[in-house]
Formats: sequence, C-alpha cells, structure tokens
Amino acid sequence: MTQEFWAIIFTVLMAVAIILEMLTPTMGGFTLAAGMLGCGSVYMAFHGSASFGYLMIGVNLALFPLTLWLGVRLMKQSPLIHTSELTGSTQNAPDAPSLAPLLGKQGQALTPLRPGGTAIFDGRKVDVVTEGKFVETDTTIKVILVEGNKVVVEAV
Repeated sequence: MTQEFWAIIFTVLMAVAIILEMLTPTMGGFTLAAGMLGCGSVYMAFHGSASFGYLMIGVNLALFPLTLWLGVRLMKQSPLIHTSELTGSTQNAPDAPSLAPLLGKQGQALTPLRPGGTAIFDGRKVDVVTEGKFVETDTTIKVILVEGNKVVVEAV
C-alpha cells in the first residue's frame, strides 16, 4: 500500500475522530487523535510527492471545519443532549392536582410575598411568586400566570 493511500485513510480517520469528539465526552481524547491523524496524513502525503502533500494540507484545512459543522449537527441528535420539553404542568407529586385552573382566581396571601411565598385559593395552599413586588400578609391577590408549577400573582 502506498503513502497516498495511508494519507487518505488518515484524513478519513481524522474526520471520524472529530465527529466522535462531538458525540462523546472524552475531554479532548479524540481531538488529540484527530490532530495526530491530520499530521500523519500530511506526513505520509509528502512522502509520496510534494504536490500530493500540498493537496492533503488543503484537504485537511477544508475538511476540519466541515467536519466540525457536521459534528454539531449530529450532536443535536445525540442522546447526551436533552431536547425534550415538558408540555403540561409539573408538580412535586405525580398525583397533585393541576395548577392551570387557578388562572384568574383571587385568593389571599398567607405569608409576605417577597417576591415568593404562600397563598390560599379556595382552601388550597399554593406556593406563589409576584413579578418582583412586595405583597403583605392577608392581601387579596389574583393569579395572572401559571407555567407548570410556577404561579405568578399580583395584588388586587
């Protein structure tokens, strides 16, 4: 097998190592291997001929950013990246009732809201937050936003 063959094989392995670095947490192990394979590719190419060596330098310089781009695209599909998002309301307990029906209801602050605290709505205690304003205890409040288990209120 010729030096040109090994130069091409090392270049392909360099691209594979770059993609593997993006998809696995090796902390630079595959990056180091990719750098060594790229240098080996150029070294083997120059042993074949000078013109092929310069060609492999150009190929490696063009292939490296292209492979990084491809690796980032594949990384979005990696099982290491969490892309799922909770769509419904989440509670601390799986059997807890939904907080969505509280939207628009009025209640009373059980604790001072600075900005977070506890309020009561129809006999149900709920952890709430304000939009940054202080609300004193026993103040009538209204729910203006419910996002998952976050209930935002304002003084009435």
